[in-house]
Amino acid sequence: MIEVSTHSDPTRLAHCRSILEGAGIACFIRNEETHDLIAGLPDPLRQPSLCVTDDADAARARELLREIEGAETSDKPDWKCPQCGETVPGNFGSCWKCDALRPAQP
Repeated sequence: MIEVSTHSDPTRLAHCRSILEGAGIACFIRNEETHDLIAGLPDPLRQPSLCVTDDADAARARELLREIEGAETSDKPDWKCPQCGETVPGNFGSCWKCDALRPAQP
């Protein structure tokens, strides 16, 4: 078991876990339920962390997560879906609501 990501937001780690599981990498979130604050301060020993079950998958898992982080920090502007009119984050290539593809940029 190797830790591949740590974050104070367990929801973000759950998203990362689903990406790794979709790629066939067995993983789990350690401290998913025990990330409570003690005396109003975060406890780094209880911070949720995403771990791969098989150590051999760690490098591949980290690479997949790096790709996701790069997509999330895109500086592309949000766009409006031509099919349903929904506002879609700039780093999405298709509409999150109806799956329509992003229109080509002029």
